Amino acid sequence: MIRNRLLGALRTVLEYVVFVMGGTALLVMFARGLGILWSFNPEFVHAGFRASFVSGFMYFYALIVYVPRVVLWGLVLPQILSWVFVAVLLYFAALPLAKSSPTALAPRVVLAVISLLCSGGVILFFSPALMHDLGSIFFTMFFAGLLGAVYGFFLFPRVCSESSSTSPMLLRHWMVAGAWVLLFSANWGHAEYQRYKIHSINDPQLQVYFVKWTPAEGDVREEPIGKFAPPAHSLKDVEIEQLRAAGLTGILQVWGQSGNTYPPPPPETRRFVIVMSRPVRETIDLPKQAAGDILYLQTEQGWKAFPPSAQSVTRTVRLTFCEPEPHLNSPSTRYSVDIGLGHPTEIPFLAAAFSWLPEEFQAPLPSLPDQPGSSSAVPLGPGLSANLK
Repeated sequence: MIRNRLLGALRTVLEYVVFVMGGTALLVMFARGLGILWSFNPEFVHAGFRASFVSGFMYFYALIVYVPRVVLWGLVLPQILSWVFVAVLLYFAALPLAKSSPTALAPRVVLAVISLLCSGGVILFFSPALMHDLGSIFFTMFFAGLLGAVYGFFLFPRVCSESSSTSPMLLRHWMVAGAWVLLFSANWGHAEYQRYKIHSINDPQLQVYFVKWTPAEGDVREEPIGKFAPPAHSLKDVEIEQLRAAGLTGILQVWGQSGNTYPPPPPETRRFVIVMSRPVRETIDLPKQAAGDILYLQTEQGWKAFPPSAQSVTRTVRLTFCEPEPHLNSPSTRYSVDIGLGHPTEIPFLAAAFSWLPEEFQAPLPSLPDQPGSSSAVPLGPGLSANLK
């Protein structure tokens, strides 16, 4: 009896995740693809049916296979447990109601209302579709509540028909459960292999800074972007002094960085500063430092590293030029960091390091006087890998 109840709860979880949450994700895909669900954020545009469907499917697939986690009261819990909790709640709420007639309408309505409220509310904790504004939140909650009500309405007769001597799990349910276990296990094994490979390399975590240089009279200095911006202190004094010692003049402005400023990164985090003044259409690979911090400066003679004595490794920070696209209407330079797994084939637009204006394609490059012991440089060219001595 207890075994069949547990299997009945498992069947409810599978059906709830597939029908309610999977159906919600599918309805949101169609709404986006047909142009019904538009974003209020001007940076996002109507992507079209195919792109909306593919991106929505991949997002839902990642949720159920990669199983993202959240820290709650000091415990790391899979977020999908919120869906499991709602499904189990519905099943055990149906058990006492199942003592009435299977054709009774009131128990079915009660379950439908409970499922509607729980399914719509759980979206705020873990959504099967990407929510980036109020419109997407409303539509996702509406679809989840609607499908949840339908599922709750038809759950009651199914629970009433369960027998204490027959397993409620059918072949199709075991097939779905088995497919999920295989996908989850394969992903877990792949993730553990990648984690082992990254730890075996033991590279320090990098915080990458993206800095633009413009010519100006006087010693090189950091200035904020715009008149009313707060004072700029993103660059360290030692980095400014190294550039001054090399004879650099002009203005440095920090356009962005990877990671967060607050809370501060771990103490072992290393700085990787990239100073550019002109976009480069070729792919650039800047070697990561073996230890300490490093700064790369784009010059007329090529890329120069500071301090000149910095030792590098074979893994790199890659810079890739990208033409304007619907998500970013200006040319940009994107970046990726090789943490031991290589670089991705395509860098997403969210990893944009610099955006460029048309006049910046002809912007001047700094020219540093040759000094004894200065870092070597290589000229810009196709397939450049800035291997500096």
